[in-house]
Amino acid sequence: MDAIPFWKPHIDQSLANRLLARLRPAERSRLLSRAEWVELDRQQILGRAGERLSHVYFPTNSMVSLLSNLNGTRNCGASQLGFEGMLGASAGSGVSASAFDAVVSGAGQAWRIRLNVWRGQCLASQSLRVIAARYQYAQLSQMGTMVACVHCHSLAQRLARLLMASTTQLRSPDIEMTHAGLAQLLGVRRAGVTVAAGLLQERGVIQYARGHILVLDSPALLAQSCGCFLQDRRIYERVMSGSLA
Repeated sequence: MDAIPFWKPHIDQSLANRLLARLRPAERSRLLSRAEWVELDRQQILGRAGERLSHVYFPTNSMVSLLSNLNGTRNCGASQLGFEGMLGASAGSGVSASAFDAVVSGAGQAWRIRLNVWRGQCLASQSLRVIAARYQYAQLSQMGTMVACVHCHSLAQRLARLLMASTTQLRSPDIEMTHAGLAQLLGVRRAGVTVAAGLLQERGVIQYARGHILVLDSPALLAQSCGCFLQDRRIYERVMSGSLA
């Protein structure tokens, strides 16, 4: 008897990014006809602080970290974006340079569109301009929350928040990231991350091995986090739904 092939559900990649999914079908189709479907490798640099972006990116199952850059040194994470966002939203309103180093922190796929094409599409579409502006507001709010979080919450809480955000943006409980990478995003010493991650592992919340972090208990991880994660979620949903317009 022939083996029955394993069935895999079809995923419409044109809807895999939440910003793209908010567009009307005809507008989304027109935009993606000018886009490329690309693989993003971990640690791949998509943009450098102060330099012009060549493309805008709409991640589908990948994650990009925005890192502050002072005197040529990447200091700490300013924001993360995945399937709910995009890199280069401001390019549609005339700002071509990246404010941060944009580095792939979670490998996967994304839609990529040349900067000049994205700008032209934005000039022709009010819907694109509105979605990009709303996303920029949500992202700016999240950055502000992160600044306050650094000063008000413990490293253990911030680590839990970062892991929650990562699983959300990647849509996966499996995060490929070393302690050194986590320390860079949090702007702390690696030793502190090792201690905090070790406590989460002892409690059965995560499992860590060879640069992979597997979240075993999301509710417990959320309980270990500060309230900033849920605040970011609420703001994103309210802004993107238009309730704060």
